[in-house]
Amino acid sequence: MGGSTTSTPVTSGDGALARLMAGNKRFADGVPVNQGRDTLRRAEVAQGQSPFATILSCADSRVTPEVIFDVGIGDLFVVRVAGNTATGPVVQGSLEFSVENLNTVLLMVLGHQSCGAVSAALREREPHPGQIPSVIEPILPIARSVEHLAPHRRLDAAVEANIRAQTQLLADLAPIIGPAVSAGRLMVVGAEYLLDSGTVNLLT
Repeated sequence: MGGSTTSTPVTSGDGALARLMAGNKRFADGVPVNQGRDTLRRAEVAQGQSPFATILSCADSRVTPEVIFDVGIGDLFVVRVAGNTATGPVVQGSLEFSVENLNTVLLMVLGHQSCGAVSAALREREPHPGQIPSVIEPILPIARSVEHLAPHRRLDAAVEANIRAQTQLLADLAPIIGPAVSAGRLMVVGAEYLLDSGTVNLLT
């Protein structure tokens, strides 16, 4: 099928969020339209990009924003890092680029159920080889904050707390993202993808 799900311009964070959530419903219901992933769309965006939303998501192979939101090539500017953390300068700079240079109107921090990076942070006393500790380190304060909970509740609570923490960090981040939020040019939201159902739940 030709064309793109973003053929109608998205000009506000609310509009961008509505488009994403409508696409996720199609995906979760098993009726994706897969628009904007054909040769026509590829040629259409070859000379430039104008994504309507930026997604900071986990690098987990099961969390593919373009698929779970049923959007096409060039619709999303996606930054993926294990644990969907926003503390690193390369991650922050990439997100700032999308806001400053591509004028995306929505920035979503997308975590997910049973996140391996968060789970590893909850087991911080275990040794981790190579550079894996650098992935876990930003999540450690959050992992420690849920230690008072029953063990079976800690992972879900930490996943949600991590999403909220990264969302707040970005919403306040100077000199680009925070001012864009204050000026009403950008909406920043947090959401969790549920692996079992395929649905995305917004955290409010």
